[in-house]
Amino acid sequence: MDKNNCNKLAKAVTKAGIILMESGAETYRVEETMERICLAYGASVVDSYATPTMLLISFSLDDELYHNIKRIKKIKGVDLTKIDKVNSLSRYVSNNALELDEFVNILNEIDKEPKYSFKMNLFAAFICTMGFVFFFKGNINDMIVACAIGVLVKFLSVILDKIEFSPFFSNVFLSMLITVCSIMSEYIHFADKNIVNISVIMLLVPGLAITNAIRDTVNGDLISGLTRTTEAIFVAIALALGSGLAFIIMGGVLGV
Repeated sequence: MDKNNCNKLAKAVTKAGIILMESGAETYRVEETMERICLAYGASVVDSYATPTMLLISFSLDDELYHNIKRIKKIKGVDLTKIDKVNSLSRYVSNNALELDEFVNILNEIDKEPKYSFKMNLFAAFICTMGFVFFFKGNINDMIVACAIGVLVKFLSVILDKIEFSPFFSNVFLSMLITVCSIMSEYIHFADKNIVNISVIMLLVPGLAITNAIRDTVNGDLISGLTRTTEAIFVAIALALGSGLAFIIMGGVLGV
């Protein structure tokens, strides 16, 4: 493999790592996939390093050492489909011959694939909210209000994400909206504000970030674990801040 192809391999490997990390993959999976791809194309002495904010790959090929570093600016959310496809592709090239250019083209196609459709996101929010209402033993009125708020929150969340609004202030705003709407539903004697509030706000709880933080820490990836833990803490602070402000404002306006 000539020097140009070696540089292309380094870029392709970090491209695969970026797709995985931005889709919510665990740190160990990103590092393992990057190493597997390098070894599949004949590299040796492979070292990979991944955090939620940076990727580094270093490998030796034809007595030359190659490196590539990429900065990750934003985790785009959870996309298990992309994680599965990149993971499957890395395993395929480990057992089958595949031209590097073709590998790069497939990676680009995976990266360009759209996430779940707008309608699917709204439908998922509806189903999840309804499930939480039943879990917290709410009635049909609670379900109607919670599902309506859940769909609205998901709608606004997608829009705020598209315009790249600050995630922290986005969570503050959305949690305020949820709390205000839930208080109003009880004020008009239609639903229980506590059940509605907790059922909808569960949509914003960073479950994957918390899970990956624990998993990374247990696996010894302390920097990644600390980063994900910090992310989860800031989301929790934003949700608590938004709900608290809403209770203070509504308490002053409605006396509830």
